[in-house]
Formats: sequence, structure tokens, C-alpha cells
Amino acid sequence: MIPFSEKLSFLMHISNISNKALAAELNVDPSMVSLMRTGKRKLPRNPLLARKMALFFARNCSAAFQRQALSEALGQRSISASMPTEVLAARLESWLKGENGNIADAILTNIQAPPTPRDDGNYPAPVPSAAPQGETQFFYGHDGRRAAMPHMIEQLRKLEQPCPILIVVDDNLEWLLSDYMLSRNVQRIFLDLAERGFTFYQIMPPLNYINRYVDSLQFWLPLYVTGQTKVYFFPRLRGNLYRHSTILVPNRCVQHAYTVGLGSDSDISVFSTDAQLVHAFELQFQEHLALCKPSLNVRREIEECVSCYTQFSNQPGDIVQLIDGLSIESMPRELIERCMMDTTNPEWARTFSAYRDGLPRFEEHLRQHAYIDMGRLATAEDVRAGRAFMGLLDRSPSQKMYYTPESYVQHLRNILRLMDQYENYTFLPLRDKEPSNCSIFVNEANIALVVRTALPPLMLEIQRPSMVTAFRENLLRKAESVGCDSSSRQRTRMELRALIQELED
Repeated sequence: MIPFSEKLSFLMHISNISNKALAAELNVDPSMVSLMRTGKRKLPRNPLLARKMALFFARNCSAAFQRQALSEALGQRSISASMPTEVLAARLESWLKGENGNIADAILTNIQAPPTPRDDGNYPAPVPSAAPQGETQFFYGHDGRRAAMPHMIEQLRKLEQPCPILIVVDDNLEWLLSDYMLSRNVQRIFLDLAERGFTFYQIMPPLNYINRYVDSLQFWLPLYVTGQTKVYFFPRLRGNLYRHSTILVPNRCVQHAYTVGLGSDSDISVFSTDAQLVHAFELQFQEHLALCKPSLNVRREIEECVSCYTQFSNQPGDIVQLIDGLSIESMPRELIERCMMDTTNPEWARTFSAYRDGLPRFEEHLRQHAYIDMGRLATAEDVRAGRAFMGLLDRSPSQKMYYTPESYVQHLRNILRLMDQYENYTFLPLRDKEPSNCSIFVNEANIALVVRTALPPLMLEIQRPSMVTAFRENLLRKAESVGCDSSSRQRTRMELRALIQELED
């Protein structure tokens, strides 16, 4: 991982910014900038400073050669001269914070807010030259693929009744992401169709080149979280010699591109409305799909999420999780039953009932497998003020459930009991002051669940092994930074007891 000091020096070099100029922009002493460049000071924890720094560099990196240098440094081909300054600033902020360059960070960054078809400006729609219905057109190179895309957009705009849209992505979208305006138009039309009830079936690319794959994943994630996309992957090893991609609307049109090698400009692209050719490509897609496995599912209903989590927790093996609060699994039975009685929402009552019924299975799991439970501790002040919410999916005002000091103490005492009774159970208190709006669960059965707890809530069920591994490593690194050894375990006990005493006093 590149140290923050090297990233900062790189940005200052390519933007020709002096220590004094950056210090003036951030309203700090130039010596602080010097300390950051030498590695003696880290990135300031104040998020406003990091955002201001990123925006300052984005404004001063508008030339084509500067954008190219940033594209190579960040491993993001989508960084080009056409990318708006505010979008580049967001990418730079993530990079400076160390949140860029792996699958887990890309997913967590992109599911924080619900996708919208018109979220960053109104770009002119591409206007293709007229093509007679039933004919086939050929295009060449990356420029040709970009020239073919407006024909597909035009056909997609004409669709009235929801239907399946079939997509194969095998080349990480470099040709598209390098044209920011075109990529936003494509993403916008896909999101608009998802809003109108169209269903997408996508076969994901191989993960041979992680940086390029992450760049592509950022493009597709807004479509995934709509819940209108079924995502698959081909589970066997394959070579990188031939690459192809397809967008197909059955009985209507197809865009297919074929090339040799990764990053080559030898593309041959076809756009066709010929019925026989469209049908032939549809048959190929179905044959390809039959060889694939599910990669990612989206759950949006509460009962569906609870059912999915129940299946997850029933799998054998170690579990590591990060909760935006305290986990319901670690609640004592009497508190869960009280929540069942207090809630007026029948869905929540059924949710608590499912967790209560799973308590014996949970404690049996602790006898056999390691369980790392990371949760954000509330302060005594927040608990007394009624600001410590129970970690459920929905946060609408009418359905929020909050701890009282007595119920929070009850929960903390049960966590201490679990730590004393089961050596496999490790609770790690997180000290983040602000909620992350995400909870993550990973087990050894190659399943990862990523839950957006903010409205609208959703759950991503990830089954592709390499993606699950990325989340597992992400959580284990987090656990190591908090502390998992015996001394840390004792320190956690002391911290929980101190908070209990403060609440009881």
C-alpha cells in the first residue's frame, strides 16, 4: 500500500503546488504540510480537510497529461480529461484515505447512497446516424466501440414494455470509462430502465487485473443495488487472449465487440437489428449462462434479508462481522423478547422472533468456530439521550428502536458473558464516532453479506469466492488494527465494564 506521504508528494509534484500554497488553501502552517510529506504526520482526521485537499488538487490537475498520470497512479482508466472536477476530487479523496484499489472498498463506497439516473449533470444525448432496421453495421477500434454505443442507447430508449437485457462484460470497460460523458449516459439509461422494471442479466468479467476490475465495478454497482440485476460469473480458469462483450435485447438488437488481448485497440464491434443474428447471440448467451454461477444477489425486503442471514449463519466455519452498532446475535434472550413486545411493526416482531429462535444455534456455533464480532459502541451520553439505535436495517423515524441505559447495560453484560463462556467469541469495540451506514458479515463458506442500514436498506449477498476473500481480508485487517490478542481481550472487558458502571451511575 502506498503511504499517504508519497501520495501527497506525487500530487504536489504533478500539480506544481508548493507547501506554502497547499498550507494557505487548508489554512494550516506550511510546516504541517512538510511533516505530512516526510511521513511524520498522517492525513488529518478532519474529513473536511481531506475533502478540501482533494478538491484543490483536482482543480489544479485539468491538463490531459496530469489526468493521464492520475489514471495510472490510481489504476483508474475512467480518470480522463472529460471527468468533471468534483468527480475527480471524490476519487482523490478516497485514494488519499487509502479506500481505493480493492473490491471491498469499491463496493462499500458505492452503496452508501441510493443510485439515481440523473445524479451529476445533464449531458447531451448521443445522436447516432440512422441505420435501417434489420441491418448490421461494423465498427473498428476503441473509437468504433464508442461510435457504436449511441445506436444501442437509441434502441434502449425506444423500449416500452419491461423485458430482459442480457450483458456480457469481459474487458473491464476501458473503452467506455475513458469517455466520461458517454459512460454517464450509458449508466443513466440503464438506471432509468431498472426504475421502469427492466431486468438485467450480467456475466461478470474475470478478476485477472484487480485495479481495472475495480474501476469497472464502480460503474456497475449503482445498477446492482437497484435489485434489478442478476449477476453471474464463470467459475473456471480461462485465458486472457480473446476478450468480448455483449449487450443484447432479445428480438430487437445486439451490440457485440471482440478483441485480442487486454488493452488492445484491435476491437471489431458489431451493432445489428437483424433478427437472425440477434437470435444467434441470444442462444450463445444462454449457453454461456448455463456454465456460470450466481455472483451477487440483492435483497431489499426485511424478511428476505433475515432469511438470507439465517442461511448464512447456519453454515459451518469461522465468522467475522462488522456491525454499525451492537449485533442482535449478542443480545440476551430477555431483551429480544422485550423488543418483540415493544415493537408495533409486525415485520420487526418476526425479525426478533427469528433471532430469538436462532440463539441456541448461535451459541452452539461458538463452541466450534471462531466468531469475531466488531461493533460500534455508543457513548453513555448518546445512550442516555436516546440516540443509540438497535442495529436493524430500517431507520425510518416511525420504526427506529432505541436503547435505554438499562437495556444497553443488559446487552453489554451479555457480551461479557459470551466472552467469558466462549473462547471462540471475540468482541471488538469500534471507536468510530459516526455511523458507517454499512454492516458486513463474512463466513468461511464463501459468502459475504453487505448491508446498507441507511434508507433505503438493502443487502448484497456476494458468492464469488475472490470477492468474498476481499471482504474477509478487509475485516481481518480492521480486527488486527483494533487488537485481537489476549491483552486486547482483557482491555475490551475493562472498557465494557467501565461503560456499564458509567451508565448505572
